[in-house]
Amino acid sequence: MSDDADRGQLLVIVGLIIAVSFIGLAVALNAAIFTENLSTRESVDAEEAAAYSADVEPAIGDAYDETNDGSAATAADARGKFGALLGEWETAREREAAREGADFGLNRAAHVGWRLEQGANRSFAPANDDTATDWTVADGVRNISAFELSVDRAKLYDGADASAFRLNVSNGTTHWELYVYQDSTNGDINVSEGDPTDPSSENCSLTADRAVIDLRNEKLRNETLAEEDCSALNFSSAVSGPLVVRYENVQDGGSERVNGTYRVVVNGSDAVATDGNDEPERFNASGASAPTATAVVYAVSYDTHYRRNDVVHDREGRYAPRAEAY
Repeated sequence: MSDDADRGQLLVIVGLIIAVSFIGLAVALNAAIFTENLSTRESVDAEEAAAYSADVEPAIGDAYDETNDGSAATAADARGKFGALLGEWETAREREAAREGADFGLNRAAHVGWRLEQGANRSFAPANDDTATDWTVADGVRNISAFELSVDRAKLYDGADASAFRLNVSNGTTHWELYVYQDSTNGDINVSEGDPTDPSSENCSLTADRAVIDLRNEKLRNETLAEEDCSALNFSSAVSGPLVVRYENVQDGGSERVNGTYRVVVNGSDAVATDGNDEPERFNASGASAPTATAVVYAVSYDTHYRRNDVVHDREGRYAPRAEAY
């Protein structure tokens, strides 16, 4: 009987050991499954957070394009339209995140500027004074993206001296000056960084009836789009800080010294002089006779915040699709 009892006790002990082993194995398996589920959930949360952040720039881009395709007459108009368009997307995104148990937020600041255009050939005088010789195109300019002048050679001042049409870009202390004139004997359009009579001034020339002076890309182009590099157009290395852009020697006694078209896009809501209605004084409204000024969203600074469970994703960025000359 003693041996049978011992064997019985041994079987009970072995059974308990086996049972405990199975319980331990089950616990380990459950822990592994839980860990895998937790890892999967965290991975999904992280992917959703990244997706929310990645969607921001396309949404900003859509609102940016729609705003700038319009004809905002004031800086407030451009800022308001952009804010309303992006606000619709933001509200929808916040609600979607809330339904998923997440928190999403977007902070943004629209930097408003101006698109200054003269789409028809005429003197480079302002819209409000056809007789002006020197005038300020923009003041307090923080950045410049587009900066192109298209000039008719036959209307340019004929002579390499300081009486020629002059583009003056300054920061109040340093003045960068570009003279544009023709040589009627050779049929050349010339540009000179600095006084053309100074031998140290850098010059470029192009034989053409018309030339595009592209300051952003530092190139001269003719009617057939043939182009050449022109380092004399590099103004960004000469000045810094908020800039003043002026056209000078536009005409003399009613005789034009420059005629053509231009397109300049600047950053700075107050870069263009405005009247009591906050509309430009020296430019007409978009759609009217040249030259015109349209308020645009130049760039957008933003930051996003997404949180779900233990996943937190913050992102900062600046949406500025235009290559800049300054």
